[in-house]
Amino acid sequence: MSDWAQFGTGENPLGLELAESVWSAMLEHARDTMPEECCGLLAGSGRRATVIYPLENADHSPWRYSAEPRGLIAAFRDMRKRGLELTAIYHSHPTAPPVPSRTDLEENYYGLLPRVIVSLQTLPPTVRAFLLYEDRWREIPLVVVADEQRDPNKID
Repeated sequence: MSDWAQFGTGENPLGLELAESVWSAMLEHARDTMPEECCGLLAGSGRRATVIYPLENADHSPWRYSAEPRGLIAAFRDMRKRGLELTAIYHSHPTAPPVPSRTDLEENYYGLLPRVIVSLQTLPPTVRAFLLYEDRWREIPLVVVADEQRDPNKID
């Protein structure tokens, strides 16, 4: 897992990279779950997310989320099986700006793992990435990159 504490700072201006397919699927998930918040996991390697795991919001709420446990466990099992790292956690704010809420800070159980917030308050949606601390947050750069070309002859 990357040392995210240094990302997005003067020493390391690099941030979180999302493959185009992950970006598109995340926005679609946010729109499809309206008016509830969506949630999910992003996986890949280092600071690049190449796989998305949309999860069910067990709270079924427009103001908060918690991942449905079975889906969460299945996602982590699949990551382990495929040799992927958890790269970021995402969720939506259907009617609020894309900044971490007090609840997001209080319920931060993954330390400095990046959080991606999709706000559907604007069209097109506004998406930002953050590192969460106990009492504050820090925005980090978020970049959409082309999907990696896969060798059609390679078997996963």
